[in-house]
Amino acid sequence: MYPLMFKLTGKKVVFVGGGKVASRKIRSLLTLSMPAITVVSDSIDDSLKKLCDEDKIYWIQSKFDENVIDEKFDFAFICTNDKETNERAADFFIKKGIPVNVCDDKELSTFFMPAVFEEKDFVVAISTKGKSPTDSKEVKELLKNCLKKRS
Repeated sequence: MYPLMFKLTGKKVVFVGGGKVASRKIRSLLTLSMPAITVVSDSIDDSLKKLCDEDKIYWIQSKFDENVIDEKFDFAFICTNDKETNERAADFFIKKGIPVNVCDDKELSTFFMPAVFEEKDFVVAISTKGKSPTDSKEVKELLKNCLKKRS
């Protein structure tokens, strides 16, 4: 495991699934960069609908199907509540050489999304290697408070 920082502005990112987990990850990405985000899902939550209305993301209203994906993406996030769909989507993108984050399967994931925050000239990312997003969030808040006190 080796941490890297990617410039995602202008990169093509696909999300399979449009629920709370996808929404949280998308909003996190949009706080620090402006990737071109496509969501493939038969439905999306209200916060994602708002982002669609604001032209911040593009929505393909469909269940995941290999035939729906007709362009090359730089990163894929798989966030459905259906394990079989997640496995099928991960396999599809991995075979295409696209890095994959699977929300419910760290073994299938080829990268993990850390808890991130920006404070002045720092961008801080915390990861438990996919083991505990809750612990990452807790450590993020502790570090955020420490950096604020430093100012």
